[in-house]
Amino acid sequence: MTEKSKIGVGVRRGLGLRCPHCGEGRLFGRYLKVSDQCEVCGADNTIYPCDDAPPYLTLFMVGHFIIPFMFWMDKAWEPALWVMFAVWLPLITVITLVTLPYMKGLVVGFAWATGVTRDSARQ
Repeated sequence: MTEKSKIGVGVRRGLGLRCPHCGEGRLFGRYLKVSDQCEVCGADNTIYPCDDAPPYLTLFMVGHFIIPFMFWMDKAWEPALWVMFAVWLPLITVITLVTLPYMKGLVVGFAWATGVTRDSARQ
């Protein structure tokens, strides 16, 4: 398997919230808690660092998709500030909370494909 195809496989499995090793077991035991061992292949997925990148990627993606619509709504309808807050704050919160596990899965899958582990990151 080439490096490029391995990265594609890891990213697809991560976005599917599946174990990057086998693609069948669940990646998370709870909302954002990476399972200690895959229930299918027994792989330890906690060795892949995924601490800071998922929130950054989530905020980057949500911000780039939402901010243009916020500006458009402000210019098109000129709503009161409380309406803007009432519409956008809950929407941004929900989209962020839904997107975060997928970004964390993506980072775990990418780390698996590139061989980055917590031990290799410390060296």
